[in-house]
Amino acid sequence: MTHDEHSMLAFAMKWLPYGGGDEQMLPEFGLVPSAFYQRLQTMLISRAFLGIEFATRQQLLEQCAVKLSNPTEPIRRKRKGAQIA
Repeated sequence: MTHDEHSMLAFAMKWLPYGGGDEQMLPEFGLVPSAFYQRLQTMLISRAFLGIEFATRQQLLEQCAVKLSNPTEPIRRKRKGAQIA
């Protein structure tokens, strides 16, 4: 894994609980969110071992799929008992 790939993976894991950190991708990596998620998705699919747990890998893949299906809409996580409009 390259240094850039390692940095992207670490960033994605750090921001996973908070919806991705889209606003930080351009200054951090010089990539708009759609390009970041496309590269991350490709990396997660094409590499057999990245040193991360299976569940984390699946969550990252899910986040990539959601973000790439609607790149202008932030991921909203529903809290127990909360209603999302």
